[in-house]
Amino acid sequence: MTRCGHVYCYACILHYLTVSENGKGTRGVQRYVKRCPVCWDDVMARDLKSVRWIDAQSVAGLHMATFLDGRGKVDDMDDILTLRLMERPHDSVIALPRSPHWPIDTSMGLACTQPDALVFARCVLASRSLMTSSLEADMTSVEKDMSPPHASLLDELSLEFLRVAHAQLTEQWEQAQALPESVGTQCMPDEHRHGMSYFYYQAASGQNVFIHPIDIKVLLSRFGTYAAFPDTLMVVVEHAEEGTVDESLRKRCKYMAHLPMSADVTFVEIDWARTSSMLGPIQGDIPWKSWSSTLAQRRQRHHQKATKEERARIRADKGTKNALLKSSSGRGSASEAASDASGMSFRESAMVGAEMYFPIHPGRVTDDPDVVFPSVTSHTPNLVPNDGPRTVWGTPATGTMPLPSQGARDVDEAWNALEAHARDDVSMPPAAAKAQA
Repeated sequence: MTRCGHVYCYACILHYLTVSENGKGTRGVQRYVKRCPVCWDDVMARDLKSVRWIDAQSVAGLHMATFLDGRGKVDDMDDILTLRLMERPHDSVIALPRSPHWPIDTSMGLACTQPDALVFARCVLASRSLMTSSLEADMTSVEKDMSPPHASLLDELSLEFLRVAHAQLTEQWEQAQALPESVGTQCMPDEHRHGMSYFYYQAASGQNVFIHPIDIKVLLSRFGTYAAFPDTLMVVVEHAEEGTVDESLRKRCKYMAHLPMSADVTFVEIDWARTSSMLGPIQGDIPWKSWSSTLAQRRQRHHQKATKEERARIRADKGTKNALLKSSSGRGSASEAASDASGMSFRESAMVGAEMYFPIHPGRVTDDPDVVFPSVTSHTPNLVPNDGPRTVWGTPATGTMPLPSQGARDVDEAWNALEAHARDDVSMPPAAAKAQA
């Protein structure tokens, strides 16, 4: 583990410290300092620490089994949370479960041999036996990776750094063997143990899970003082809220002042009805009905909040869906609006477009496809009289028949007829034009 708290494979981090910035470097020669690949903090080989994994959930399960031994059996364990009463002296930043071995003088540090120190404390002093056992486990893991079944899957460079890691672990193990075994610390006198500590409940797994302040008041009304709280408490969780440690939280909950800033915390709310029915025969009944109105108001606030969030989610989903439909239909909306406004059929639009690009010639309009689209053997149609159907421009209605043999002369006649009709429309009185229409 690096000084910034990120955990890496030992052989991999040694490889990283050896390779230079451009990917080249002398093997076995470590650079003085490099950057952490995650947070870019300084990383040096002398600051690397061995990591020992502790399964906190297994520890909590073991403590629960010990607590239930001889007391009874619980059928449904899914919603049950096991809590331990923590004790933190006012002048200390170390909090451990209350026991005959705590609190103690920690001016010289907290030894790893202290009960529950490895689960709840952030920093402990390792003993010689703990260091040697941890290093032996690391050496065994490296030797397993260097064994023939695993070594065949690695290249020579990876095997070389595994050998370097094994050599350094062996050197550290020899140094740990020469250290004296640490001595335990003495307990404080009894007169210093009472009235100088904060008491609060925390999850037995060591996670930052605490009880809601209203539930603490329920317990305080039952036991009178915080020091009289039971060492172990099993509850049924009804609701949980997550938060972050800041100055405001430290002022409101002084027992949490030892937690680092920006640390994630969770406050659980207890379902007292189920807790009393399921766990009352095991740990004793806790009167809570006098707080039923306060607990009901808290439950109602959660229900209102959940309803409000669900409505906001539905509105957001509906808005997103409408936006997608609008964007998908926006492409064809312009063409559809133009088609609806014109009111012309496809055939009429095609004929108007044909008149824009082809010469205008007189002809007759018919729905007969053999006439509208004549074949090569079709006869040349006769010209329609001037009083026949006209276009919107006043010209005689035309068809798509091919031009007569004397095309140039017919085109001139059509333009002359167009000009004559245009003059007649201008000189005609409005009443006459309306009557003619």
